[in-house]
Amino acid sequence: MGILIKMCGFTRAEDVERACELGVDLVGVNLVPSSPRRVSVEEARRLFERVRSGVKRVAVLRPGRPEEVEEVYRELEPEVVQVNPLFPLSRLRRPGGELMVTVPVPPVPDEPSLLSRAREAERVGDYVLLDTEGPLGGGTGKTHDWSVSRRIRDALGKPVFLAGGLNPRNVRRAVEEVRPDGVDVSSGIERSPGVKEEGLMREFVRAVRGLL
Repeated sequence: MGILIKMCGFTRAEDVERACELGVDLVGVNLVPSSPRRVSVEEARRLFERVRSGVKRVAVLRPGRPEEVEEVYRELEPEVVQVNPLFPLSRLRRPGGELMVTVPVPPVPDEPSLLSRAREAERVGDYVLLDTEGPLGGGTGKTHDWSVSRRIRDALGKPVFLAGGLNPRNVRRAVEEVRPDGVDVSSGIERSPGVKEEGLMREFVRAVRGLL
């Protein structure tokens, strides 16, 4: 199986439909209140209705309490819940679907601590998402030291997604350096927060699939 492609931060139904037409594997909506791409549960439900069969729907949360994960799963029934919790990972409860756990990578990481968190994320989740650290945990639109992510990825046994500043111009190099199981993009395919650009989405998919 090739590299999985997750596109995230959708706010418009037409963008969701186009991403599915282009062959992405996962489509994400952001429910984090302070995010510029935040949508309500009702809006998320309408966007998920446009997701093509076979494409996984991802609900992105930054829960302050374990119950939030289960509540969102019951309301939206996504295939994947992506979390960067504000509480210890040991308190995280698995919802009915799959769980993707974000591990923020700081500018100057303490690699033993980072690896410890990544291994804990691996224990509780189905996927580990390595993203550049920011005020919201991730979603900065900035890259980080990919050599660190490569070492973390090599130490884990579950699928690892790479995020943080990816775009059509750098994603092939990121894949070559990190060898992740999947890549995650949001701002790198946008005209403005939450408004996707069809041409950039197409270029990103082609770059990952090796057509450029």
